[in-house]
Amino acid sequence: MKTLNITAIALLAISIASCSDEEYNHRALLSEIVTATKNTPQGAEFEFIRYDDSPAVTLTAPGMAVKEELIGKRVLLRYYSQPGSGTMAEEIEIAALSPINCDTARVAAIDTIAWNATPVYLNSIWRSGTYINLHLRVIYTETARLFNLTVDSATINDAVPQLYMCHDTFGAPDNYMFETYGSYDISKIWNRPTCSGIDIHINDSNLNKDIYSFKKQ
Repeated sequence: MKTLNITAIALLAISIASCSDEEYNHRALLSEIVTATKNTPQGAEFEFIRYDDSPAVTLTAPGMAVKEELIGKRVLLRYYSQPGSGTMAEEIEIAALSPINCDTARVAAIDTIAWNATPVYLNSIWRSGTYINLHLRVIYTETARLFNLTVDSATINDAVPQLYMCHDTFGAPDNYMFETYGSYDISKIWNRPTCSGIDIHINDSNLNKDIYSFKKQ
């Protein structure tokens, strides 16, 4: 069984290798943020929810394995579906697999954090089950930064808790922008009986919007 050679880092610029084999030209290349669930005798197994509360889909890559340190983590998977695959379970052929920023939403008093110190360039944000996924661009730095999703502790028991995409480069000099992805587990907030939805605040330099609301269906 072939092990995929990938290494996770704290803040990753995603680089996807393209496939030039002619045999792939007639197949669509799909891209999803998924959870690497386990390695089985049949191959590496992944699970994801396409959007909101759609049914979970299991993807299996025959003959492949992922490194153990990525099991249970969120990753960016680009793949080809095999002919005849079902909607709930699919056999796939992996084109590229990259670790991404993944974490559990933090809890803090938001007025103690410079959450909006450094803007991000947001391309998209969406919910898949109890994960919030983001595709964005940020300034490259060689030093540590604040980069997480935080719920304001004063609102955690509200019907609509207030969450903040925190980004602070701590005064690092301007540099080039690079593409990255994030996936944050909000289950400890979303599954509270008091929660009917969440608001996410983002200091965004791209889209003309700074609050994104996600309601329970």
